[in-house]
Amino acid sequence: MMQAVRARQLFDGLRLVTDPVVVIDGTTIVGVGAEVSPGVEVLDLGDATLLPGLVDTHQHLVFDGSGSIEEQVADRTDGELRDRACANARRALQAGITTIRDLGDRNFVTLDLRDDPELPTILAAGPPLTAEGGHCWFLGGCCRDAEALIAAVHERKRRGCDVVKIMVTGGALTSTFPMWVSQFTAEDVATVVATAHVLGLPVAAHCHGVDGTKQALAAGVDTIEHCTFFTANGCSEPDDALLARIAASGTPVSATWGRLPAHPAPPMIEASRFAVHGAMQRLHALGGTVVVGTDAGISPGKPHDVLPYAAHDLAAMGLDAAEILTTLTATAAAVCGVGPRKGRLAVGYDADIIAVDGDPLADVDDLIRTRLVMARGRLVVGP
Repeated sequence: MMQAVRARQLFDGLRLVTDPVVVIDGTTIVGVGAEVSPGVEVLDLGDATLLPGLVDTHQHLVFDGSGSIEEQVADRTDGELRDRACANARRALQAGITTIRDLGDRNFVTLDLRDDPELPTILAAGPPLTAEGGHCWFLGGCCRDAEALIAAVHERKRRGCDVVKIMVTGGALTSTFPMWVSQFTAEDVATVVATAHVLGLPVAAHCHGVDGTKQALAAGVDTIEHCTFFTANGCSEPDDALLARIAASGTPVSATWGRLPAHPAPPMIEASRFAVHGAMQRLHALGGTVVVGTDAGISPGKPHDVLPYAAHDLAAMGLDAAEILTTLTATAAAVCGVGPRKGRLAVGYDADIIAVDGDPLADVDDLIRTRLVMARGRLVVGP
């Protein structure tokens, strides 16, 4: 069935479109700024802005922010975690997040959700590859040597994962490895990337430490997650030469931003905020690509619908409103490998459409004023 949506203005993921109307046939956009054929029902939203659905490049659907991340999954059955992941995905969709890259579950439970037409599009990694006792070891992706890493990558291919996640460094929320310490050798990281690429899988690399970021970049990972430049001094010390290398390589950085205002980050992360914003601003100026993955689920300040709040972080790194909207839609979709069908309001793209009250090009806070959400042509939120 064909339908159309009209509003006061339309941002297609790259620019404003003169005639703010989108025509949909089933799950696909068949017209933008086009004349609507007689007999096609038009939903007129009045003083609203139409946008592509938002894309969150880094979530954890099995986490719910209650207690430590280990406590959140301990003593939970796979069925309970699957139900939680489903509820979290619904919450994200209600806020206009129509595509999620899930970068770490337990026992591959999020893979089952990808066929649910009532959920966002989910790109799933399964359990992240980590060292024995390493960051998020309790999700089940521990690998003791290169042979185990190769086997783990093949398992993810066999199970149908969309991406491989590797914890190159420690993390703030697992105490066994400091976040600036590399968990694997450079050769191990390179082995994972080479194996995944032969199998046609991209690799997302969790990197807080400078040394681990260098390992990931040298190995040719497809995205660098976090990229906070932590050193043994326990603080963020961005390396300008490394920033230049990242920019020259074309490797996108998925900055894990977005947090509810009343919930501060862990002290080390909070103390690094200014330095990391500055580093990402320099990376952007060098021509590098920065997108946002919220790390949703890891704490109460990061629920699964928090992505619109990351607009302020992008503004802090110097982006204007149009650049912010493009970053959260078209650029993020491209980074996740779904750019030909997601992140744009354009002919042939999936009908992932949101509308917000007001004008987010004038005030990015309007991104939280969701009025309509369509996922692949299905109305989720709206009149």
